[in-house]
Amino acid sequence: MKRILLIEDGRPFWPRIRDLLTKVNAVVAEVPPGEPPAAAAPPSDLVIIGDTGFASRPRGWWTGALLVLEKGRAPDLVTAIGPGDRQVAASSSIDERAFLALTSRLLGVSERRLFHAIIGVKRAGQVHVHMGASREFSLTGLSFSLAEELQPDERIVVSFFVPGARSRVSLEAAVARSFVDPEDGSRCYGARFVGLSAEEQTVLKRFVWDQE
Repeated sequence: MKRILLIEDGRPFWPRIRDLLTKVNAVVAEVPPGEPPAAAAPPSDLVIIGDTGFASRPRGWWTGALLVLEKGRAPDLVTAIGPGDRQVAASSSIDERAFLALTSRLLGVSERRLFHAIIGVKRAGQVHVHMGASREFSLTGLSFSLAEELQPDERIVVSFFVPGARSRVSLEAAVARSFVDPEDGSRCYGARFVGLSAEEQTVLKRFVWDQE
C-alpha cells in the first residue's frame, strides 16, 4: 500500500487535508513540524508539507512525490507549474475532487470519481442485498458506506446505476479496508474490483472518466 507523510504547520487548512486523506487508499503518517522525516517515519511515496516548513528544509530531503501547500488566494486546490517540485495553493475550502485527482496522480494510483448514490451490496453466494451509499469510484475499486459489518478480504457484489447504461451494473469486489467517516461517523469500506470482464472494464472506464 502507498504511504503518505504529512508534515503540518499551524495554518487552518490542515483539518480539511486530514479529512480528505481518509478517502485515499494509503497509509498516512504524521511528523511534527521541524522534525526530520527519516527519524519519525518510513520512506514515503508522497510528502505533503506546508510551504513554511518546506522553505526551512534542504532541497532533496524527501523521497517520492512532493506536494507543497501554500496559502494561495484561490479558494480551491490549484496546480502550479514548476520543474521538479509539485506545488499547489490551498485553503480551508479545498475542492475534494481536485485534491483526490491530484493526490492519485502523484501517488501513481487510479484516478477516482466522486459519486454519491444508493448502491446494493451483496455478500458473494448470498441472495439478500444490503443498501449502502457510494462515495467514490476508480478503475480498480470503490469506497462506500454500509451499516452491515464486512470483513477484510470478504467477496461482495456491488450493483449500481450508471447513467446511459441499459440496466444496473453489478461488479464483484473484495473488501480491502474499513474506516469511519469523520464528518458523520458512518462505517465505510474500500473494496477492489476482481475478475472484471472486458465489457465491465469498458463500462467502468466510461463511468469513472464521466463519458456518457
